[in-house]
Amino acid sequence: MRRRLTALGIVLAVVVVAFITAYALPRSRPAPIPEEVHPAAVGGASQPMSKRIVVAQLEGEELLLPVRQQSSTAIAFHPVDMPNSVAFAPVGDRLGGGDLGTRLADIFADGGGVQYYLMDGDGGERSPSTAGLDVGSVPGERVFSPVDGRVIAVKSYKLLGRYDDVEVDIQLAADPSLLLVITHVAKPAVHVGDEVTAGTTALGLVRDFSSELEQGIQQFTNDGGDHVQMVAVRITPDLAGF
Repeated sequence: MRRRLTALGIVLAVVVVAFITAYALPRSRPAPIPEEVHPAAVGGASQPMSKRIVVAQLEGEELLLPVRQQSSTAIAFHPVDMPNSVAFAPVGDRLGGGDLGTRLADIFADGGGVQYYLMDGDGGERSPSTAGLDVGSVPGERVFSPVDGRVIAVKSYKLLGRYDDVEVDIQLAADPSLLLVITHVAKPAVHVGDEVTAGTTALGLVRDFSSELEQGIQQFTNDGGDHVQMVAVRITPDLAGF
């Protein structure tokens, strides 16, 4: 058991380092959040999402939009600095450039489907171009589990060694060898061992970094670019049974 814990710790430590180096640059002034999202909706009661929207496939399993469609701003895929990461297969239409006047929520409201962007990242040749997934949203919005599975870690860490952040790791029910790592979460609402249901279980809230960091997805949004970030990694068979 100790060897398993040690090995799992090494895997998760690598994940944290990858996130610390991705899409976070110091910034001096805050950016506005969309005014059309009412405060009562932010951090509201944990109710199941009214509509299940698939944003990607992960080894054949559906990955749901982790925030309410009304609060979503943009979806972007990017490489990460992790050679053991597993690529997401994007769902929807790829866009060639950012439209700062249009949010993803507005597209949904008009009856449109999922649209996404591809960004450069620190991964380079070390990972697929779609190994990382950023879903932009309003700070304080509920983050729901995008998959069915089990929570195996809830960890606080310092982004860039300075900024408080939380990582939630979910082992997929459909494939226990896959670990979904979710970061930029505030006020975590789950614990190690909890079973989570896609689109139903609240993991926490979208963290507000807009006053501290310049975030890569901001180039495609009309706000400070706050978002939930996800990366999937393959874990060994013995750790899958942990």
